[in-house]
Amino acid sequence: MKGFLRYLAVPGLLALTISCGDTASREGRTTQARSEFARVKAARAELVAARQALDRARHASDTTSSGQDALRRAQEAYDAAFMRDQKTLSAFLNVALNDRPDSPETREALALYARSAVEGARYLLREAEDGRPAVQVLEPVERSYRVLGLDVPGDLATTLAEARRFQGKPPTPPPTAHPRPARRSRR
Repeated sequence: MKGFLRYLAVPGLLALTISCGDTASREGRTTQARSEFARVKAARAELVAARQALDRARHASDTTSSGQDALRRAQEAYDAAFMRDQKTLSAFLNVALNDRPDSPETREALALYARSAVEGARYLLREAEDGRPAVQVLEPVERSYRVLGLDVPGDLATTLAEARRFQGKPPTPPPTAHPRPARRSRR
């Protein structure tokens, strides 16, 4: 009987160890996801602060060289913060969308990604003569929501529809002079 219990006890302990190890591993992954997402939020906060500093510099800029230098430095700081934000967010989502698609951190990061994409697409729609770049920015975000089975945010869907309509418009031809009537040849 003791031998039989030993055969049951060893696999039972292994199962308990594996299940506890898996729980610890899951908890470790959750903790890691939270710390990675904290970096995403810190990069976003830095971007917001840089955007506010750039806005202040634009409003306070004057034509003096010191005013232009301050504006240039604010623009450089904003560009650097934007790149860090996008890299941090992208790195987080590359892992989170595959490993933890249902986590609240993943959903919040996806919402940040969507807001950034909509903001960028609206800028492209204002400045461009074609909606294709805006569509290229928005479609991957929409696809991420659809793959996860989530509702696409309204502002994302609206901006994407606008970009697709703008994309479908043919370019307006330049104005031309009215053609002259054909002359009849005289015989």
